[in-house]
Amino acid sequence: MDNQKINVIYQEVIYAKEFSCFSDSSLAIVIIDICSHGECIAENKIYALTSKQLFIYYPSREYKWNLPAGASGRTLILDDSVLWGFSKLKQNFSFLHHCETILLNDEIYHKLSADFNAIRSEITSEVIFPEIIDARARLMALMINLFLKEKYGLSGQSVQNDIGFRFLTLVEQNYKMEKRVAFYAGKLCITPNYLGTICRKQYQVSPLDVIYQKIISEAKKLLGRSTYTIKEISFELGFKSFSHFTFFFRRYTGMTPGAFRSNL
Repeated sequence: MDNQKINVIYQEVIYAKEFSCFSDSSLAIVIIDICSHGECIAENKIYALTSKQLFIYYPSREYKWNLPAGASGRTLILDDSVLWGFSKLKQNFSFLHHCETILLNDEIYHKLSADFNAIRSEITSEVIFPEIIDARARLMALMINLFLKEKYGLSGQSVQNDIGFRFLTLVEQNYKMEKRVAFYAGKLCITPNYLGTICRKQYQVSPLDVIYQKIISEAKKLLGRSTYTIKEISFELGFKSFSHFTFFFRRYTGMTPGAFRSNL
């Protein structure tokens, strides 16, 4: 059992910095148990925090937490492999959906809290079965997905939604080298216009906006978390020149990469 990988990490959270120690490729489910006030800043959004609140931490997004003394919570960090094969869940837990925080009623809070405790018990037991931990985490993700669907009207998986999710997956895999909508439409065996129709209906943005949002999100992450020079970051993201990257970043954020890094 010792050699088997555990794909779920459980954490008790007390300090704000502990909410930010997540892998760039992992989804984290956060329950804020006690919080009299506070806020979380995700990209350009500010979320007010309170007790009995669910927060979904998406990979590749920047989060800053301001928590009062005495606040506490719990997190489950799910490796991407936990949701492998659950395309509907992965689609709703993608970087283009913004259902990041939900105030829970007592019934849902106690159900999720019990699931958190059950996973903690499995992880800390003398004999660990990773398959059981993964299964419990998937069931929790499924319950959250159903709650999101009921609260926000997220659609079930259809042919169009499947194409939309496949497009997001392709962007995640290829955005550094391919920034052309035609490339992704070709991979999906549809026309660029049809891909545009799907994206605007499902995500309220164009396919090009999807690609650019991913690039900007990754650029911000590298500027904030790495020691790479801006020139190195520009080449890492597939730009042919430092000046092209600077122009692109300033156009979509209103500031140069250097100014963004200085303001962190």
